[in-house]
Amino acid sequence: MLHQARRLRPRWTRGFYGPVQKHIEERLQSELQPLHLEVKNESHGRKSDESHFHVLVVSKAFDGLKPLQRHRLVNGLFTAEDGSLKFHSLRITAKTPAMWEQDPSVSARPKCTGKG
Repeated sequence: MLHQARRLRPRWTRGFYGPVQKHIEERLQSELQPLHLEVKNESHGRKSDESHFHVLVVSKAFDGLKPLQRHRLVNGLFTAEDGSLKFHSLRITAKTPAMWEQDPSVSARPKCTGKG
């Protein structure tokens, strides 16, 4: 059963919780009203770099949207007019509530090449 997303800091943010991560969480909460939300800082240098993030979002806002449309919806919340992100990488797992209930798994993160 899905519950409304809570504003508790997940276990992986105990060491560092920065302004970029906070901004990502707040924007996703306000725009998509997720039933489940996880924002993970996957920066491979210092966590304080806040360069790589993974977001897992389960929202009714994705109902009827194809995977690429769901990704564009999330990505569009963080891109500038020129299409650039304010951080290096945003890995997105965007699921409808029905998809999440059927399969709550998340793909493993790919290795970053450092390019881009």
